[in-house]
Amino acid sequence: NTTQHTPHNTQHTYCTMSALTPEPGAVLGMGNPLLDISAVVPQEFLDKYGLQMANQILAEEKHAPMFAEMVANFPVEYIAGGATQNSIRVCQWMLQAPHSCSGYMGCIGNDEFGEKMKAQAAADNVTVSYMVDEATPTGTCAVCVKDSERSL
Repeated sequence: NTTQHTPHNTQHTYCTMSALTPEPGAVLGMGNPLLDISAVVPQEFLDKYGLQMANQILAEEKHAPMFAEMVANFPVEYIAGGATQNSIRVCQWMLQAPHSCSGYMGCIGNDEFGEKMKAQAAADNVTVSYMVDEATPTGTCAVCVKDSERSL
């Protein structure tokens, strides 16, 4: 810490970068986790589900088969997502102190996607505490990629 005195005899303390040593659990996020299921897909897949690039929609009943179809037919990448969890993952990456500086709390289902969420968060070195809801599935987001653009 650096202390400065102002002309009015008021003392101000400023943190210097060298003084910013992350404490365990120093950054905590609480939010709605979504497991991003990302795959490069052909135009036919987008057309089948009425998706447009550089766009996002809320899934309807007609989109329900998308997730299983993506997993069955394309190489997929699973990402522990959702706005807050994404922020915590980036924070953890920036702090470069695995499983010690950041944490995340949210709710997942007791299902395969919930297990994948846990595994991805662990791979990203984020300490998580998920409440597991037996009656509700884990939230998911289909990330369809074509020509370096996304449709969510």
